[in-house]
Order: sequence, then structure tokens, then C-alpha cells
Amino acid sequence: MRYLKNELLVFLALLVIAIVSFFGLIFEINKEFSYEVPAFGGTLKEGIIGSPRFINPLLAQTDADRSVASLIFSGLMRYDEEGKLTPALLEKYEISENGLEYTVTLKENLKWSNGKKLTVDDVIFTVQLAKNPLLQSPRRANWEGVEVNKIDNKTLLFRLQRQYAPFLDNLTLGILPKHLWEKVPPSQASFTKLNTEAVGAGPYKIKSTKRDSLGSIVSMQFSTNKNFVLGKPHIKTLILAFFKNEEEAIRNLKNGSVDSFGGISAKYIKEFRDKKLILALDLQRVIGVFLNQGQQKTLSSKNVRQALNLAIDKERLMKEVLGNYGTSINGPFPQNIAPNEGSKNFDPELAESLLGKKAEGLTLNITTADTPELIEIANFIKKSWQEIGIITEVKTFALADLEQLVIGPRRYDAFLYGEEIVGENPDPFAFWHSSQRTHPGYNIALYANSKVDKFLEEARTESNKEKRQEIYKNISKEISKDIPAIFLFSPSYVYVTPKNLKGMDIKTISTDSERFSTIHKWYLKKQQVWKIFAK
Repeated sequence: MRYLKNELLVFLALLVIAIVSFFGLIFEINKEFSYEVPAFGGTLKEGIIGSPRFINPLLAQTDADRSVASLIFSGLMRYDEEGKLTPALLEKYEISENGLEYTVTLKENLKWSNGKKLTVDDVIFTVQLAKNPLLQSPRRANWEGVEVNKIDNKTLLFRLQRQYAPFLDNLTLGILPKHLWEKVPPSQASFTKLNTEAVGAGPYKIKSTKRDSLGSIVSMQFSTNKNFVLGKPHIKTLILAFFKNEEEAIRNLKNGSVDSFGGISAKYIKEFRDKKLILALDLQRVIGVFLNQGQQKTLSSKNVRQALNLAIDKERLMKEVLGNYGTSINGPFPQNIAPNEGSKNFDPELAESLLGKKAEGLTLNITTADTPELIEIANFIKKSWQEIGIITEVKTFALADLEQLVIGPRRYDAFLYGEEIVGENPDPFAFWHSSQRTHPGYNIALYANSKVDKFLEEARTESNKEKRQEIYKNISKEISKDIPAIFLFSPSYVYVTPKNLKGMDIKTISTDSERFSTIHKWYLKKQQVWKIFAK
């Protein structure tokens, strides 16, 4: 009997070893012959500063507006992970030899998120509306001199009056549904509920919206758009929570009310290093202090402007305020577009001598948005200028009010602000051409230089990349010499996300909203698939 028991124990032990070995072998085989793929599901909750008012690619003004619009709408083209243009709604395009005609063919069976058919008529309607002066679209300047005509039900022709090298970047403009918007007079477009109950052809669609007692949007929930041209997104539910300021967003990030937050200030990053994934994306943006010589006559003196520049230790500013997340600059472009031509010297003694008697009684107001990082930068500049004898104060405005109260009326002495250098072929025309000194142009330094105007016009027509690079250098050299603004740095866009968020491989963005340009590829859930079953 004892012998049989021993045999049974040996048998059971061998059986356990065999089973464990079998499953171990299966695990190794599975690991060897399968790979991870995205699975549908999960919820991503993201915090955003500001509340959206214009979920409309033609009227969007704030980061909140543009971020939501990029989820709801799609253009003929989108940007990929490297910041390069890739087809979206369009199937193909052809450019004429003279560079004046772009023939665009749409993909088959395009649909809006509400199931209605998307056609070339929608594209033509959107472009014509963008050009309409009654709409007052910030995108209008991009479409001046462009005619668009229907060739057939899938094809349209863009005809330019003159060559415009960055034209393909224009095709990222989100397309509006004609069947909804044609009923709205352009002069009344800012007031329609379609701006917050938007329907588009982007990766997501609005499921629900929550507002506070004043009617401002505090959160939005989105579901996937199964009709999205690049494929149904993997993340099932997206929730955006809108906060008044960064402190409120950070509190909610800490307590888990939101999972992700973009554009976080350097001083908060260390608090999330062990809990979150920290991504530092290259941001094609120039942060500077733009000087209004029309409002503050003393600024018309080049010596004064040079003194203001020399008084700021940009390297110290980068280290103490930005934690070195970015690159200091001395010209109107990020370094990868055009090397900075301006002097990098920090020299407060020379600054004082340049000012001379002009410093006596000189008072300057620095105007900026009421975000913690910009306020900290403004106070750093304030201290720097006070040390050379200039009385300086900082005035802040809510992000949502900047366009109406500051930028539009050009009401500031010195405006601390960021300019977005957009696209593979950036077009700085709106920022520096003399024709853009009044709203809705963005020449916020009110800069006028006939030589620079000529270079800006040449950059728009030059299709050769190397030659265009030389033009950018000439523009940078001339503007840096005139000092219409004090260029500070080109920042990194620091994005805090959950550690289990995959597929988010973006490296370069031009605007905050471009972080969502490949959101249809992101995923929170995953599954293993055997390679032999892969398509």
C-alpha cells in the first residue's frame, strides 16, 4: 500500500511538472509568435485651462477652442508624429508646374459623424466662409487670393494668384458641414449654438456637455466617431475637464480627477515623475515681449529697445523658471528654422548707459495671460528692467479675454506672448508683414519694414526648401537688428499622461492642439495577437 502511495505521489509530482512545463512552453511560444496590439476600450480624462467658446476651426481663438476643434473636425490633411503632413480626407493631390494650381481628389464614402455624406461642396463652402470678411476669421489671411472650384463630385481645384509654398499646410483646416452652417449668416456665426454643439468629421464626437451656473463649459464627454476617415479610435471615451487656471488643473491631476494635462509648468513636473509619463515635445513656438511703439512713444528709440533686451539674462530665465525645458532664442524663429542673429549678451551696465536720461520716469506695463508660468516670466522681466531704472508693472488677463481686450485693440506697452510657427513650411507673414498690424492680423509688434515685407512675400512663393531657408535667415537678421520685440525662448511642450497610455509617439507639434493629431492611434487597452493571424 505504501509503495502504491509513493508511486502516486511521484506520478502527481511529474504531472504537475509536466503541466507547468506545458504552460511555460505555451507562454514562451505565445511570446515568440505574438505581439501587442491596441484593443478598443478605456477612458482618458484630460485637464485643459480655459473654457471653449468656439469649437469651430474658422473661429477658434484659445487653446481650449483649438484642442476641442481638433477632436471634432478633420482637414483634407493632418500632421503625423513627426509634424509632417499626411493625407486625411483627401486621397491624392497634384500641383501644376507653375505652382498655382492644386488639384485635390477626396477619398470615397466620406461621412460626417452624424452619418451625412461629406462632399467637395463642404470643402468649397468652408474655404469661401473662411475668406468672408463678415466672419472675421483668424484664418482668413491664409486664404486670400485663393479660388476654389468643383471639377466633379470627388475633385476640386484650388487656384492661387501667386505661388504660396506653405499652401499644403492650409489643407489641415477643419472642414465644416455645409448642410448645417449654410443656414447661419456669416455676420452671426459667432453667436450660433453650432459653435458648442459642433458636428465634424474628426476622430471624436460630442456625447455630453456640462456647464456652470454662468453657462461656461466645465466638462465635455466624447465618444468615438466610427466614420472617422483614418479609422475608429481605440480609446472608447474621452473626457475633457476645463479649469480656470493651472493650480486648479494640478490639484485635479494629483487627486486623480484627471489623468493627463498638457503644457505643465516646469515647477510642477517633479511632483509627477514617479506617477506619470512625462513627455517633452518640441514646440514650434516663440515666446517674446512684443513692444508697442504706438502706445508707448519711448519705445520708438532703438537704444531703449536694445537696453530692454540687454537687461534680461535669458539663460538664467531658462534655468530658474523653465527648468531648461526649452531653448533660449534671440530672433523671431526657433533655432531649427533659422539660426538667431541677435546678440546673446546679457549686459545690464551697457543697458543702463544706452538708456541714459531716457530711464528717468520711464514706466512700462508688461501685459500677459494669467497663467502661473507667464506671470513668473513677467515678474522676472519686471525685476530685470527695474534694476536698470525702469518702473515696471505686470498686468494680467484671463486667456479667454486676451483676444478681445488686448490683442484686437493692441492695448499694451509690452506684451509677453507666444507666436506659433506652424507647419513644415512655416509662414511668418501674419506675424511680421506690415499689412498685418491691425486685427485680425497678428503683427502684435506693429512692425513695418519694407525689406522684411519683401522677404516675407518671397518666402511665400519660394518652393525650393534650401532657398526658403535662406529667406528665413534674412528675415531673422533684419528683425533682430530692428528689435521690435525681445525674443526669449522656444519652449518644450511638457505633457503629463498615464503610464499605460500607448501609441502616443508625437515628437514635434506647432500648436497645443496638435497633440491630438494622432489620437486615433492612442490606446489604453491591449491584447496579444499571433503573428500568423495578423492581416
